[in-house]
Amino acid sequence: MTGPGWAETDRLAALDSYQILDTVAEADFDDLAKLAAQICGMPMALISLIDARRQWFKAAIGLDAAETPREIAFCAHAIQQPGLFTVEDATRDPRFAENPLVTGDPNLRFYTGAPLVSPEGFPLGALCVLDTKPGQLTDEQRYALAILARQVVVQLELRRTLIEQRRAIQLRTLLVQELQHRAKNTLVTVQAVVDQSLRNAPSLDAGRAAVTDRLMAMGRAHDIFTATNWRAAALADVVGAAISNSGVEAGRYRVGGPDVELNTRVALGIALILHELNTNAIKFGALSGSDGHVDLRWTNDDGRLAIEWREVGGPVVTAPTRKGFGSRLISSALSGEIKGESRIDYQEQGVVWAFKATLEELAPIEL
Repeated sequence: MTGPGWAETDRLAALDSYQILDTVAEADFDDLAKLAAQICGMPMALISLIDARRQWFKAAIGLDAAETPREIAFCAHAIQQPGLFTVEDATRDPRFAENPLVTGDPNLRFYTGAPLVSPEGFPLGALCVLDTKPGQLTDEQRYALAILARQVVVQLELRRTLIEQRRAIQLRTLLVQELQHRAKNTLVTVQAVVDQSLRNAPSLDAGRAAVTDRLMAMGRAHDIFTATNWRAAALADVVGAAISNSGVEAGRYRVGGPDVELNTRVALGIALILHELNTNAIKFGALSGSDGHVDLRWTNDDGRLAIEWREVGGPVVTAPTRKGFGSRLISSALSGEIKGESRIDYQEQGVVWAFKATLEELAPIEL
């Protein structure tokens, strides 16, 4: 359905943006409907909003109904044209003579409706006056009804603005709480990185280098998060940041997978794991020689993400006799964040790290 200059889908979306359908009565709207009835000398007045299947009354004077089907609504005709829509005697109008609102209760005869037009030009419904006997309005009454219709739209706009302001305050509160939580988690992670790196280092200089290296990996991940206001991170960007600063030729990484967005807490854990894997591969694994490479792939199988880091062509691998901070990080960095599985296997032909979790567990947090 279309009207002059608008599409029905856009009109319905505009109406929905006001979040007013099926709300309780409000004095400001009731007063405007009463004023319309008094000025026009009519026993009935309505503020009617037209959705896909009905006309719903935000205010009703002289009528007990809360809504009627759209197909019998006079106001459904009013929104199809600019200016006031008038039916002086419904029994003599072929469009309405058989209408159940005319042939039965409330036995309508007269109708004039002024469209409620949003600032974007969408007719949301009508402010109308009605009577059970034929009639007409004076030019002054018609002019006044049009003015009152514009005041109804002003009230709708004010109401929408208040709702948006309240939502903005709620979102701001949630954002502050979430950022506080993330900042606390980041500080805990930094403290763990510093403490464990120094504790497991063979020397103070080596410990400092390890701390710096790991904090730089966190910094690269945070740069990604900042670009989305800490809402999300694309897995491809996290992977790229983890391997792009390694000094290894790009061709030795075989990377690929579908578009996947992660919440920032999970993304940080994966970034740190990939950093550790990459560092170990360069020092001891497939990237320590000239022939090895890394296959880094991820898949989305019906809402379940699987990531695999597989080293190929490097020296023979043996499992470490003791777990350092890097190994513990790889095994458990995500254990407190999600119900997923992170596992590392020291296969003879190369290290394999596998991670699996549902995308629901990984999804960005909507604020």
